[in-house]
Amino acid sequence: MSLQSPSRLLELAGRSLLRNRALTIFTLDELPREVFPLMFMEAFSMRHCEALKLMVQAWPFLRLPLGSLMKTPHLETLRAALKGLDTLLAQKVRPRCLKNPLRAFIFCHAYLADRDMECLSQYPSLSQLKELHLIHILMWTTNLEPLGALLEKAAATLEILTLKDCRIQDSQLRVLLPALSRCSQLTTFYFGGNETSTNALTDLLRHTGGLSKLGLELYPAPLESLDHRGHVNWEILAPIRAELMRTLREVRQPKRIFFGPVPCPSCGSWPSETVDFHLCS
Repeated sequence: MSLQSPSRLLELAGRSLLRNRALTIFTLDELPREVFPLMFMEAFSMRHCEALKLMVQAWPFLRLPLGSLMKTPHLETLRAALKGLDTLLAQKVRPRCLKNPLRAFIFCHAYLADRDMECLSQYPSLSQLKELHLIHILMWTTNLEPLGALLEKAAATLEILTLKDCRIQDSQLRVLLPALSRCSQLTTFYFGGNETSTNALTDLLRHTGGLSKLGLELYPAPLESLDHRGHVNWEILAPIRAELMRTLREVRQPKRIFFGPVPCPSCGSWPSETVDFHLCS
């Protein structure tokens, strides 16, 4: 009979504990660190929400990489993890989770309904974010008032905001503008891949007058500059972009700013390059 490897034994032990309804924070506190990632992935895949909440409270590492552990997004289990984090942060004496609120939150390739967005905006653990990344999240029919509320809560700490390929439209963008204008620590704002008009982008730029720390900004080509296939017509975009730059310079001096797709199909420029703004046409 072949011997089981230590990692295999840890995995089996974790599964056994998850099946045990008597699992408690005290039991988890006595477990070796190595078993936690395996148990967490197992609890997530099996959707053991109560076990997830307990595991977050007893998490023995400095970081809680929810994104890399959760290979398949599932909002109910994400809620359970955030509830566990909130409980941990509310405790004066913490067993081991995470000494600070969550600093970065990344959510990719999913659809957030109204109730989901409202739920995410209510967690105290997200109130001191430094990075918020929503990428390929289909939100064209979603009420973004809760997202505005989340930005309002994190306005004093948020440094990087990514709303990429979310198909945000004009009316939704305008809901976010008051909160966005208060994010005074923002250094990077990625808004590419959304469905906004020249007028909406103009309003957006005017609301960034107080964001003096912005060093990198990426915005979509306005709808008026796209052809019927969704491709950029550079002859149309060039004067629109020039007008947007004039509007922006009325409220502040930009550093690195891009309008349209990246990398640029004309010059190959990427946002990481030290250019004043997208010059090609």
